[in-house]
Amino acid sequence: MPKISVGRSDEDREEYGLEGTGIIGKHLVGENQEAHTANPVYFDLATPHVVGVFGKRGTGKSYSLGTLAEEIQASDLGDNLSTVIIDPMGIYWSMKHPNNRSISLLDDWDQKPEAMDAKVYIPEGKTDEMEEKEIPYDDTFTLNPGEFSAQEWSMAFKIDLNSERGILLERVLSNLEDRKGTDYSLDDIINTIKKFEFPKETKEGLINRFMSAKDWGVFGKESSIDKFTQRGELSVVDVSVFGELASGWSVRSLIVGLMAKRILRKRMTARRVEEIKEMDNIVENEMPITWMLIDEAHEFLPATGETPASGPLMKWVKIGREPGVSLVLATQQPAKLDPDALSQCDIILSHRLTAKQDINSLGEIMQSYMRHDIGHYIDALPDRAGTGLILDDNSERIYPIQMRPRKSWHAGGTPDAFEE
Repeated sequence: MPKISVGRSDEDREEYGLEGTGIIGKHLVGENQEAHTANPVYFDLATPHVVGVFGKRGTGKSYSLGTLAEEIQASDLGDNLSTVIIDPMGIYWSMKHPNNRSISLLDDWDQKPEAMDAKVYIPEGKTDEMEEKEIPYDDTFTLNPGEFSAQEWSMAFKIDLNSERGILLERVLSNLEDRKGTDYSLDDIINTIKKFEFPKETKEGLINRFMSAKDWGVFGKESSIDKFTQRGELSVVDVSVFGELASGWSVRSLIVGLMAKRILRKRMTARRVEEIKEMDNIVENEMPITWMLIDEAHEFLPATGETPASGPLMKWVKIGREPGVSLVLATQQPAKLDPDALSQCDIILSHRLTAKQDINSLGEIMQSYMRHDIGHYIDALPDRAGTGLILDDNSERIYPIQMRPRKSWHAGGTPDAFEE
């Protein structure tokens, strides 16, 4: 039976076979309700990719994101990989528990329920809130405010850098950088604002922004996000705790932007060391290849406007292949995702879409190997959960697919009022 390996070049398929891949589902043969499952579909985990995971609500987008994370952690190359899930909805903590409600379904796939060895991280200042709600977590993290640029703060605070507040912001941060480098706190920023000769209203407006930032509970003396990239670790970064804040998405974007910058910088340094060793015939993984999986990705990398995460994530999209970082962008609304990022996806997994603008956004990146428009393929999918299409630029093929059931618990299902 022929093997389908998505994301793998002919050269790698010839040399490595199925080593460094994971089974994410089965190929669907036929159309609509007559479609049936056939060959397993293997997904390449060993080399960097930019992956888009799409689908309207309830079709399996977040579920599939968890499936990919399961396969990365279970990979035979697991010690050379690390996985970071950005969780804006607070649902991926459940991966720490086995999917006992789908035992019979997993049996059909020769699988068993399995808890993932995931570590859930929350902002250090949100521990009381999480414990009060009895929401589990494993560790905390902080960010160093000195690592953010004036442009990033201006986007987070929605301040025009050409306005009086924007000019004051740039001068304050420049002053602090000259005096302290990146070793300064929010209080240092606030105290420095007070010393500048600017109108009282301008200074108070900027001070109020930074006073609000203190309430976010995420800033400390240093950034402790390097712990997310340990070998073989599945890190769930729970940023759902900012959901009640008016600036919630701004805070999330600051976190993701800094994480993306730090991880890419470390991988670029590690890659240089790896290449030097390769010249001496030493093959050694200096730092694990990092996969970052982002749910609700259009909020971090939008089609219009910018967030503090836009620039860093686009660097992953454009140059991530060489240093060795992979990015998975999941959203219900691909039309709202930055079109440059969408066009750079070498693998797309799309569940059912019905909104015209979302179908059109995928249609704009149609490849020559597609015989029909994307709407035709989507309409041919059977109407059941977990079905989708994979567009693979690496093999220049399109595959209808039935995603496999999750081994770990999925907390993102739709609740209902029916009694069991």
